[in-house]
Amino acid sequence: MFALNLFENNICYKIGVVLRDFRLGGSERVAIGLANYWSSLGFAVSVFAGRNEGEMRDLLCPSIPVHTASVPASVSDKHLGEKTACAARQYFRAHPVQACYVPGNGHWPVARRLAQLPSGIRPIIVSQISSPIFRQGRKAFGQWLYNMRMRFLLRKSDHVVAVSRALAHDAQAVLIRHDVQAIPLPVVWDEPELKPVPDGVLDILAAGRLVPIKGFDILIKAIALVKKTHPAIRLTICGEGPERDNLQKLINMLGLQDNVVLPGYVASIRPWLDACRLFVLSSHAESYGAVLVEALAAGRQIVSTRCTPALKDLMRAPWVGEAVSVGDPCAMAAAILRLQAEPPPACEKLAATVRPFHLAYGGRHYLSLLLSGTDARRA
Repeated sequence: MFALNLFENNICYKIGVVLRDFRLGGSERVAIGLANYWSSLGFAVSVFAGRNEGEMRDLLCPSIPVHTASVPASVSDKHLGEKTACAARQYFRAHPVQACYVPGNGHWPVARRLAQLPSGIRPIIVSQISSPIFRQGRKAFGQWLYNMRMRFLLRKSDHVVAVSRALAHDAQAVLIRHDVQAIPLPVVWDEPELKPVPDGVLDILAAGRLVPIKGFDILIKAIALVKKTHPAIRLTICGEGPERDNLQKLINMLGLQDNVVLPGYVASIRPWLDACRLFVLSSHAESYGAVLVEALAAGRQIVSTRCTPALKDLMRAPWVGEAVSVGDPCAMAAAILRLQAEPPPACEKLAATVRPFHLAYGGRHYLSLLLSGTDARRA
């Protein structure tokens, strides 16, 4: 595809990555993984963050410098992206880089602000589209406003990348450009040894920030239904967030203290995946549902609500798992019971379905765009 020796000394080529903060999020985790990967290849990678805080801060390689805007905590998440974007423009004006990666929809204001830099120091801008453009329930006028905002923020990006072919097709229609590329989300960082499902295990894993949109209350209600058939069923929800107390109250109310565990935030869910029978995503809405890819990479079947475009890419065979309606604990419980009634597929068979999602694969594709040179820039 391209040669990394395009530059005699990779460290002379500077790559910037901009994040709002290091809180748990799929786009942020991918950005951290890509930064680590490019740094391992010898490129001079630096991260600019609106806030230097969050659970995933320690996942970034210690050798990668982090510069922060120190956006006050009083600034809401709604405005954090724009505040970070303005600060990033000022920083990269004073400390130029040759290319910059803009991860996910929430960071699009960064692409617009970096494009305002003078031509002599303006970096190559590679922007990612990580969430669906057309959402169910969005009214026509709301969709028009969304489309206009998307064009306004991304029109000066040198390269636009979507995380699936379907999303790339939608993006091309909205942006009125035919060069939107699809690169599978690089969420699988390494390839530890696959471990088969332990005999007789009924454990289920879920993971994510404890917020209402994740639908963990629906999952807990589903477990209460599964318990009627499998009294020893056990659910572990890895993650932390403001809904912890409400979820714990629901667990107590349903008498699931021995069945549902909330261990808090964990740096990696892989050890938990190795110990479980299957993974469940219960969200009301997701960008790409990166945790589904992680689960399959570990050789575990999945149950997911129809909340993410990832299902079109991942559930191409019935043995991968099951998709259910959003907000339906009965359907979720039934799907769990159906999968647990059958022997699990071979771990290797499940892991093979997500090989294009490995970090090295996506990292090299993104790098080819970051190294594309000034001739690809748009006027």
